[in-house]
Amino acid sequence: MTSRAAKRGTGRAAPSGTRRNGRSTAAPAAGAGRPSDADPAKTAHPTVAADPAALADPAALAGRVREAVLGVPGVTGLTAGTRVEVATLFPGGKVVGIRLGNPVEVHVEVGPVPIGAVAAQIRAAVHDVLSTFGVRPPVEVVVEDIDLPVPVDGT
Repeated sequence: MTSRAAKRGTGRAAPSGTRRNGRSTAAPAAGAGRPSDADPAKTAHPTVAADPAALADPAALAGRVREAVLGVPGVTGLTAGTRVEVATLFPGGKVVGIRLGNPVEVHVEVGPVPIGAVAAQIRAAVHDVLSTFGVRPPVEVVVEDIDLPVPVDGT
């Protein structure tokens, strides 16, 4: 049987613990890598909860987040996402466009406004609601659509 290295024409296989691109496959050293591996006192979100919905009734919490998001100027609605529905499910219903978790996901459609500024306002509004429960998880804002004015008579 012919080895891959021989088929590639290199004549030798990569040493154990390295990939073809030369990067090591060894496990990173302790404390290296993601910020969550570092000292907990230095993390960006010291009071992150694994699941904000576990702190309160998910229907009430998602409803408060929905109200805060829809109150941001420029937001025209919440969306269900493009492939997999984004929603907070609870017995008897769901809130579409809000997924409570870590991170909290908010999927919106906006009017013709600066997207970055609106996204920052949405994050702040969601953080204000969640901080009343003593948590501050990261918030991901996804702008799914932009509602533009419809031209009248081709103008």
